[in-house]
Amino acid sequence: MKILLMTIGSRGDVEPYIALGKALKQRGHYIDLCAAQRFKGLVEAHGLSYKPLSDDLFQLVEGGTFEKMGSLVSGVKTALRLMKLAKPINRQLIVDSIQAGLESEPELVIYHPKCLAAVSIAEKFGVPAVVLALQPMIVKTRSFPPVGIPNFGSIINRLSYHLINLGYRQYLSDLNAEREALLDLPPLEKDKGILSHSDGRPVSVLHAFSEHLVPRPLDWPNHSAITGYCQLTADNETYQPPQSLIDFLAVDEPTVYIGFGSMSGKDPERTTQIIIEAVQKAGVRAIIATGWGGLKAGSLPSSVLNLDSVAHSWLFPQVTAVVHHGGAGTTAAGLMAGKPTLICPFFADQPFWGAEVARKALGPTPIKQSALTADKLACALRQLVEDERFKENAQRLSIVLRSENGADNAIEWMKQSGILKD
Repeated sequence: MKILLMTIGSRGDVEPYIALGKALKQRGHYIDLCAAQRFKGLVEAHGLSYKPLSDDLFQLVEGGTFEKMGSLVSGVKTALRLMKLAKPINRQLIVDSIQAGLESEPELVIYHPKCLAAVSIAEKFGVPAVVLALQPMIVKTRSFPPVGIPNFGSIINRLSYHLINLGYRQYLSDLNAEREALLDLPPLEKDKGILSHSDGRPVSVLHAFSEHLVPRPLDWPNHSAITGYCQLTADNETYQPPQSLIDFLAVDEPTVYIGFGSMSGKDPERTTQIIIEAVQKAGVRAIIATGWGGLKAGSLPSSVLNLDSVAHSWLFPQVTAVVHHGGAGTTAAGLMAGKPTLICPFFADQPFWGAEVARKALGPTPIKQSALTADKLACALRQLVEDERFKENAQRLSIVLRSENGADNAIEWMKQSGILKD
């Protein structure tokens, strides 16, 4: 089959799709993967055909916007502001997505929930569409609310999913305009055509995380499943580490990875100085990944190594513990590697994963980015490297996670559902 995979977001939103794409390609399917332009090299390095999306969405992670989402009230205000800023960017992403779909002419579309035009592309070609979700936020349940929303009990939890539809509704007029102009399709009614087909039929949803972290709710419909993580492993990772990293890891002392991905706080330089001070107070060594502006490193002590970016699947098995912002992909990589984890969340699903990690005693209580201090971080770093309970629990969970093979499970589920043909 000709399959179009579509994802929007950071590297943590792209790697699971690459992993699934590689597994599908190994079974004889032809894969196009549509993602932001900065991931073109990564996609093609793994042998997949690439289709481009605009990089403009990354502008929204600059300037400390997400630090303002610490409380429910401030989070709502910031979300509304972001929605306004994202309007023209999402319009361009809709156009880019449709162009990729028209070029690909797929027989199946598998897409990230942020890909607003995916179902419309599937409708254009009369083919199935499947969501591959990296966090629980779109299928209604009484068990928990969408990630990023407080838990107020079973009834409110289920009702709170209407907020997701309200968010999608903000882009309906833009989507309808491009449906007509580029796809020659009629306009969609509200709450249809993004997470469901235009006739109201639900789109199947595969959740690419583990039931050992988030058990499948009893009230989920049959068209929703949990597959386990779709992960690129060190064996098939093309990353070539710099010699400085190899040398740094050769020192036999506790070494912690610290990185906040593409997240940028109000003052990246100050955050980096907090990290350096905490590392020195805790008496550990640290590898800092500065990402796309999330951190800014200048002069560093010998106990700290700075890298722009690093392949998690290669590095994480070789460090003592990991500290990060709590994105779904980075959280999965740390847990798959069996490493005690500290999450310092900004917004959205990050506090959710932080709470799950702490609840299962895989690491210390999360430290919000807005509350991050050198003393708090130093205390957490000592816990990470000294608490044997965290180490044992993380190693035990990693054995289970590595055995799940989310990509294979997703493929088998789609085959059994009649969505994927040999």
